[in-house]
Amino acid sequence: MRGNLQAFFKTIIVQMKLSIARPMFQFVIWVSPFFYATITYFVYGGQSPERIFQYVVLGSGFMGLWTSIVYSSATDINRERYYGTLENIFVAPVSFAYIIMGKIVGNTIWGFISMLLSFIYLRFVFNLEYPIVEPLLIGLALLIVVIAISVFAFVMALVFTLSKQAEVLMNFIEYPIFLICGFLFPIAILPTCLQPLSAILPPTWAINLLRVVTNDASTTAQILQAFLILLATTLIYVGISVVVYMAVDRKARMDGKLGVY
Repeated sequence: MRGNLQAFFKTIIVQMKLSIARPMFQFVIWVSPFFYATITYFVYGGQSPERIFQYVVLGSGFMGLWTSIVYSSATDINRERYYGTLENIFVAPVSFAYIIMGKIVGNTIWGFISMLLSFIYLRFVFNLEYPIVEPLLIGLALLIVVIAISVFAFVMALVFTLSKQAEVLMNFIEYPIFLICGFLFPIAILPTCLQPLSAILPPTWAINLLRVVTNDASTTAQILQAFLILLATTLIYVGISVVVYMAVDRKARMDGKLGVY
């Protein structure tokens, strides 16, 4: 266990260095947040301050966070396969799960930096007013959001491990998640057939939690409900990740084609 934890924290550091060294990832972190923030501001510019904060500030911030996480779930797996190191990582003495989670957490940290840049940009360029929130409450909410999003990304990374088209899948799911999970507008306006899909995805409840804890009108019961729903969803995906990891491990060892590009 100690070796796995050491590898986990080392992987976070190495992943952050490797990710930010790539020009495309630099664009994702340093440039794209300003595009997302500007576009959403012009969409909601005439709305109330509360609505602007929920769908411009939090929405555009989450878009940058999600893009960063998708890269760690898909392209990093494909990159290891392309370099011929995926099989070595998979059979190393350190658990493959800790390595993948280290990669995801490393890119998630960059994603939150991207989110922070979006907040600063909107505050000083468009002079938006932000609500005053309880530091301990928002800190706890952010911690749970990080865990929930990381677990969801871990499940995706496991699925991408067996796919030779990981980057195609990444491009396919990136923007639909923006829409289905309600980053840009209320889920209620989605077609009825898509709303159940939205309800089973952790990003939906992650951004909902942040919206609830930053809304002055939210009651204690609403805040507690938002916390519990996200925690329950996260625990379900933890269970799913265990099952998927065992299935991926068994299939990879039986087929022996993990490194085939």
